[in-house]
Amino acid sequence: MTAAPGRNSARFLQHEDRVLLLIDGNLIADMPWDKMLEFCAAGQVVAKKAEEWAKATRLVADSALLIRTGAPFGLTNHPLILGEAVKEAVTNRDLRRYLRGGVKSQEVFGTPTVVGHEPRSET
Repeated sequence: MTAAPGRNSARFLQHEDRVLLLIDGNLIADMPWDKMLEFCAAGQVVAKKAEEWAKATRLVADSALLIRTGAPFGLTNHPLILGEAVKEAVTNRDLRRYLRGGVKSQEVFGTPTVVGHEPRSET
């Protein structure tokens, strides 16, 4: 992976069984492949949390719509974002307009069941 030149370029290089991380040409990390996999997995977790904050505005709007429709699931588990979504669902009049005639409260969610009956007798 290489970023734009001159702007904090990062490179991963492989040397035998080790992985090297260079940023702007400076060696930052030199570790065995298995440790680098753990390092990158931890980095991905942190990056996903950062992505959640970067998209918080959109998450609030979409989650408010789901809350308003009574959906049994959400888009995030972060309490601050969920709190804002609940406030938005309660106070945003536009959501009411968007849902006119929308999802009814009698909608059934879940897995359908199959009910077996005795076979009909042919008489």
